[in-house]
Amino acid sequence: MLTILTDDFIIKSNKESGEGRYDIMLIPYNKNKNGIVIEIKQIEKQKINEEDKKFQKRIKKATETALNQIEKNEYHAELITNQVKPKNIIKLAIVFAGKEPFVKQASNKN
Repeated sequence: MLTILTDDFIIKSNKESGEGRYDIMLIPYNKNKNGIVIEIKQIEKQKINEEDKKFQKRIKKATETALNQIEKNEYHAELITNQVKPKNIIKLAIVFAGKEPFVKQASNKN
C-alpha cells in the first residue's frame, strides 16, 4: 500500500530508532515536508454484547498506548537525524479492531 509513496519518501519498517523499534516510518526526500512515524496496535473487535462506550474506551487506550510508546522510545529520532524539522514530524497510532482501523495523531508540541 505504501509503495505509491516511494517517489516522495524513504519507507522503513521495524527498524531501531531512539530506544526501540517503530512499526513504519516515512522519511521525506524533501526535508521541508512532513516525516511520519506510525505505531500499530491490534485489539479484539467489538463483541456482540459489548457497549459502544466500552469499545471506544478500549480503542482510546490502545491509541494512547501507541502514541506514548512513540514518545517514550523516541521513535522520531531517526527523522531528526535525517534533518526533518520537529514541527514537521507526524506521529500516528493505528489501532485495528479486527480489520477496522482507527487512527489518532499526536498533538504537535512544537
